[in-house]
Amino acid sequence: MEQVIIDNKIIGKNANTYFIAEIGGNFNGFDEGKNIIDAGIKVDIDAIKFQTFEADTVTIKNNMFDMDSIGKISQYDLFKQIEPDKKVQHQIVEYANQKNISIYSAPSHMKDLEIMAKFNMPAWKIGSDLAIHVPLLEEVAKFNKPIILSTGMCSLKEIELSLNAIAKYHEQIVLLHCISDYPAKDDEQNLSVIPKMKKYFGVPVGFSDHTIGAEMSLAAIALGADVIERHFWCEGNTKGSDFILSSTPQELEYIIKQSKRIKQALGNGIKQPSLHERKNLKTNRISVVSLQNIKAGEIFTEANIDVRRPGYGIAPIHFNNIIGKIAKQNIEAETPLKWEFIK
Repeated sequence: MEQVIIDNKIIGKNANTYFIAEIGGNFNGFDEGKNIIDAGIKVDIDAIKFQTFEADTVTIKNNMFDMDSIGKISQYDLFKQIEPDKKVQHQIVEYANQKNISIYSAPSHMKDLEIMAKFNMPAWKIGSDLAIHVPLLEEVAKFNKPIILSTGMCSLKEIELSLNAIAKYHEQIVLLHCISDYPAKDDEQNLSVIPKMKKYFGVPVGFSDHTIGAEMSLAAIALGADVIERHFWCEGNTKGSDFILSSTPQELEYIIKQSKRIKQALGNGIKQPSLHERKNLKTNRISVVSLQNIKAGEIFTEANIDVRRPGYGIAPIHFNNIIGKIAKQNIEAETPLKWEFIK
């Protein structure tokens, strides 16, 4: 399925880039949730995404993080600190619905599906950590709503197995290429896999960007990414564990605006003169021209004709064939030659 529709917005072939603002680690409480949703709406995002999890079901207690963004720390301790309040989750979903902005969450365990089902989300987001959790994918697919699947740490074979599990129930699938490192290194992004994944799987493919700065997102769009997901933070909110790699409203607004220019610039892939090039063909291309006055009966030589602008005379490919031929009529200097001038 080359296109997927979420809340009447088309994702995929011939559509504008779809932007998801990931706010999960960058708000604390309902007031900050409202603040960051409002900030996202102002910069014209398409959707808000957060995370649903409980520390007790995410990880075992002796598992450690070792990443540049947060250093070495107990995963359990960190998740326990930032575990989202269930009431607040419901509140921000209701607020986003009031503001007519799409919102969805990502589960971290099968247990999370129960509370998330009550959100009545227009789509489900599955993070890279659960991308190969086939039993969970099948349960989510039973809701018969689009699934946006991040593929960090995955091989093509693993992605194929996960897609097949979802396809038992529906084919409303969007894949996100992703590098699961925080912040991710530029030289590990492997963005050229995006068009390959689109061709191989035949579904919309986007990019979940964990790098610092706008450049990788813009490069992904130029390579055909249908979706960009960026961690998002705004003034007045908690600087969470994802802050270092989060876009500000100013940066995300810049990416969104530039994406429209890039999409226009990609065109249809057919190599042919553009609309304005067709106009310029006459003046900016070259053709065979007379260098001096040529009388009827005079022989064309390299001394009296040459190849120069403009381009509405005889094409230069015929120059050598004209040499030695005879002028049928008088020709003024600096005149583009026409076939009717030649015997």
